[in-house]
Amino acid sequence: MLIALLRKFLLTLITLVILSMISYNILLRDPLNSLNGIGVMTGYFRYVASLLQADLGISYINGEPLTVQVLSVFPATITLCVSALLLSLLIGLPLGFWVAYIQKSTLGKVMTWLGSLSFSMPVFWLALLLLYSASINRWEIAAVGDLHPIYAIQPLTGFRILDILSTDSPYQLKMMQSALHHLILPTLVLGIPSILEVMRFTQERANYVMKQNYIKVAQTRGWSAFRIFRSHVLGNSLPALVPTIARHFTVIFAFGMLIENIFSWGGIGRWLINALAEQDYNAISAGVVVIGGFVLLIDLFTSFLKTLLDPSQKKDWYTK
Repeated sequence: MLIALLRKFLLTLITLVILSMISYNILLRDPLNSLNGIGVMTGYFRYVASLLQADLGISYINGEPLTVQVLSVFPATITLCVSALLLSLLIGLPLGFWVAYIQKSTLGKVMTWLGSLSFSMPVFWLALLLLYSASINRWEIAAVGDLHPIYAIQPLTGFRILDILSTDSPYQLKMMQSALHHLILPTLVLGIPSILEVMRFTQERANYVMKQNYIKVAQTRGWSAFRIFRSHVLGNSLPALVPTIARHFTVIFAFGMLIENIFSWGGIGRWLINALAEQDYNAISAGVVVIGGFVLLIDLFTSFLKTLLDPSQKKDWYTK
């Protein structure tokens, strides 16, 4: 297990180096950058030293430190992705186990086919369709942005809901209601394909478990379907799904950044698109490093969970 983790850590480190080279290349495209006047290798090492000190430079648009800007927009993206992940787990996990039991019926085959669509569904089209439907029907969840502009909140953590809870305003309940209204629609857009994907890989795992010999032994003993599910299927499926769910979060993260501009959601995806429109190379370079580093961190965490929970990954302990 230790060897597998060290190997994964080394691969992650190599990927980070490549990512820093790509980011540095983007930075050099700016003719006004101070790193252009020195050697390429010297400039690269200075750039890496700045990254290690969490110094991403300054924005050419307003002169603000990019580290401050990233920390101010990143929590909004995380909030959106976590809410979509929770929605998909609450609905997708039970749905996946249920479909595994009825897979031979007509309804089970239809649900299996729907699960195969999952992320092949275009989220841009889905976002526009739901936003249009909510707007013409005058639903309160048709709001764009992450909070009504009438409310002023001091950003303490960057997470709107936590900042609202920490305020002592007499309109705290109204602000919380407004924040949830703004959160529901983009969460649904991310949640619909995510639910189908969670249902799909949950069903696949449950199907695998139900083909094992201990399930057949339990059936010959006359156990009920619920008892088999509680004693064998659930316990042998959920631990194996944890790494898949962790990796699934990175996909939601990528899709979340795509729809932020549609809903005027103040996350890092919209921030990066604005940087591209303004040709702020410093911000683009910082965005590539931050987003890539976050995805690599989730992937490393996923590998750790897989090594910890999957007995086949622990063979190094027993071969000595």
